[in-house]
Amino acid sequence: MADFRTLPNAADRGEPAARKTAAEENFPVASRLVPARLRPHVMAFYAFVRLADDIADAPLLEAEVKIAQLDALERALVSGVGSQPWLAPALQLKASLTATGVSGLHARQMLQAFRRDAQGGHCRQWGDLMLYCRYSANPVGRFLLELHGEGMAPAPAADALCTALQILNHLQDCRGDWVELGRCYLPLVWFDEAGGHPEQLVEYAATPAVRAVLDRTLDQVDLLLERASPLPRLIRHPGLRLEAAVILHLARALGRRLRRQDPLAGRVELGLAGRVGATLRGLLDGLRRRPPGRPSARQTAAVGGERASTFYWPLRFLPAERRRAMFAVYAFCRAVDDVADGPAPPEAKRSALGEWRRRIDTLYTAPERLPGGTLAALGAAIHHYRLPKAEFEAILDGMLMDVEGPVRAPDQATLTLYCRRVAGAVGVLAVRVFGRDDDEADRFALALGEALQLTNILRDLAEDARLGRLYLPAELLQAADIDPALGQRDPDLVLAHPRLPQVCEAMAALAEERFTQARLLLSGDTRCLWPAVAMMQMYQRLLRRLQIRGWQALGTRPQLSRLEKLGIALRSAAGRLPGP
Repeated sequence: MADFRTLPNAADRGEPAARKTAAEENFPVASRLVPARLRPHVMAFYAFVRLADDIADAPLLEAEVKIAQLDALERALVSGVGSQPWLAPALQLKASLTATGVSGLHARQMLQAFRRDAQGGHCRQWGDLMLYCRYSANPVGRFLLELHGEGMAPAPAADALCTALQILNHLQDCRGDWVELGRCYLPLVWFDEAGGHPEQLVEYAATPAVRAVLDRTLDQVDLLLERASPLPRLIRHPGLRLEAAVILHLARALGRRLRRQDPLAGRVELGLAGRVGATLRGLLDGLRRRPPGRPSARQTAAVGGERASTFYWPLRFLPAERRRAMFAVYAFCRAVDDVADGPAPPEAKRSALGEWRRRIDTLYTAPERLPGGTLAALGAAIHHYRLPKAEFEAILDGMLMDVEGPVRAPDQATLTLYCRRVAGAVGVLAVRVFGRDDDEADRFALALGEALQLTNILRDLAEDARLGRLYLPAELLQAADIDPALGQRDPDLVLAHPRLPQVCEAMAALAEERFTQARLLLSGDTRCLWPAVAMMQMYQRLLRRLQIRGWQALGTRPQLSRLEKLGIALRSAAGRLPGP
C-alpha cells in the first residue's frame, strides 16, 4: 500500500507536478487546529487536488493531454495502482481513504471541474459559476466534514463558504486567468450589463465597467458568507469549528480588501497584520459559538432539504436516540438524491451511487472500517434498530431509475415500483426506528410512502420537467386523450396541455386512495407510529391545497406554516389518529 505521508518530487523528472505549496494558499491547509492524526490525510487530499488543478492550468499543454493526465489520476485513485511516479499523490490519497473510510467521491467530483478547466470555456451566467464551484470547491468542505466525523447538517453552510472562497480566488486571479489561460469565471452577462467586455481584463487598471462587475461579484460573496456564518455553530469537532471560524473571518477581510484595491493592478492579498487580526477574531468567535446539544430546526432542514423541514416537527419530539437515527436515514436519502439530481453525466452518477452501495455494504459487513465518518450515525441506527439492508439498496435502485431514465410517462407498474423504492423503502426503515417491525406496519409504511411520493410528484411537476422528468403515468395520460409519447419526447408539452388538470386530478385521487389504505392499516400498537401519522396528515393537507390551487399555476408551491406543522405534530403525539 502506498504511504500517503510522503510525496516524491515529480518535477525533477519533467512529469506533471504541483507548482504551489500549502503555505502559499490564501487560507490555512491542515493547520495546527486539525488533529495531528488527521493532518496527513488532509495533506494527501490537498496534494492530489493541487496536482490535478495545476495539470488543468498548465499553459503549454494541449487540452487532450490534460484530460488524459486527469483521467490517469482518477484511474489510479480508484484502483490504487499506478506505475508512473507522478501518480503518487493519487496512490497516497487512495491509501488515506482506505485508512479513514472517507469517500473518494469528493476528489473525483473535483476532477470534473478540472476537466472543464482543461477544455476552456467561460461562465456565462451566475448559475454557471455556482455549478462550477459545486465541483471545484464544495467537495473540499465535505471531505473535511467527513474526515472529522461530522454529520450532514453543516454541509450547506460549508458549501456556501467553499464557494465564496473559490470566487474570491477568481477575483484575485481574474487578470491572470484571462491573459494566461483565456478564462473568465466572472459572469459574462454582467460585463454586458455594465457596458464592458472581459477583454478589458488585460488592462492593469479596472475600467468602471470591470469595477462594477467586481463589486457585483463581491456583493454575492457577502451573501454567501452570510449563508456560511452558522457553520461554526454546526460543527462539533472543536478544532474544525475554530478553523471554520478563522477562515470565515479571513474571507470577510479579503473581500473588504478587494473592494478597496484593484486586482488588475496586482494580486490583492491580506498582509501579515490583516491575517493575524482575522485569525484572532476567528478564534474568539469559534470559542464562543459552540454547537447546541441537539439538532436545531435549521440543522434538520439542512440534513434533508425541504423534505426534512416538512418532517421536522414529527421527528423533533422523538426520543434523542430515535431522532438521531431518523436524521441519519434522511441524510443518506438527501445525499443520494443529490447525486441523482445533480448535473454530472450519467456515468459519474452511476459511479457515485455504486460507491454509496459499497459503503452501505461495509456498514453491514465491516462497520469498523468506517470509524468516525459521516456514516457513523447511520451505522449505529442500522445495528440498533436492525434496519434491513435491502431497503437501502432499494433506495439506491430508485435513484438509478432516475439516472438511467429520465423517467418520462412510465406505465403504472413502473411508477409503483419507483414509489416503492424511493419512498416505500424509507417508510419501512422509519417504522422500525419508531418501534414497529411487523408485516402490518410494513404494509402501512408502503401505502403511506406511495401516497407521499404521489403528492410530491404533483407538487414538483414543473421542477421535475426542468430535469427532463415526467412521473405522470401513461395510463392516466391516455385516459385524458394525451399521447404518452408527447411526455416521453418533452415533459413541457404535457404540462402545457389543456387536459393536464384531468390527469392531475386522477393522480390526486390515486394518492387519496393510498392515504385511505394507509389509514385502514393503522392497527395494533399505533402509539409509536404517531410521527408517521403526523406526516400523513401534513401531506393530505398539502394535497388538498394543491387541488385548491389548481393545475395551471404549477410555478407556485403550496406550503404548510410552521404553526400548522407544530399543531399536527402535537395532536399526533397526543394519540389523536386521523378519522375515516
